[in-house]
Amino acid sequence: MQMNDWGKGLVLFSAFLSPLAMADWLLDVDFELSSAGMTQTVNTSLSLLPGEETVFFGTDNEVFFGFNNESTNRRELVGSAELLEVSAEEVKIAFKVQERLDDGAWRTIISPTISTGLNSPASFESSDGDADEQVKLKVEVTSV
Repeated sequence: MQMNDWGKGLVLFSAFLSPLAMADWLLDVDFELSSAGMTQTVNTSLSLLPGEETVFFGTDNEVFFGFNNESTNRRELVGSAELLEVSAEEVKIAFKVQERLDDGAWRTIISPTISTGLNSPASFESSDGDADEQVKLKVEVTSV
């Protein structure tokens, strides 16, 4: 065995023993959308499987509270996450939040890829001044 092969094996072994490489962890997601005087929020925890997209919220079954609770002003939103990579130091997750438009088409509000470590909150913020819209996404990987 060459020294280089031994080093690769040690890295793989270390990654395997890492808490991030284990399957017993949760992704905590806090999402907030502020637009036109109304705020919609979702706070949830979920498990992700590599290569599978997981829907972490949909407004058909969720109750959103904001400055204006009229259901006619509430947007139909769907948020999803997909686990892209897991290493000894970080987890890389692709997020997507979409809104159903009046004509039935879907508009992507945000679609960031976030890298984070165990118990290390990461966040993403976006604002559109023209649409008076602000989006905040905070995620944290925690062990079970």
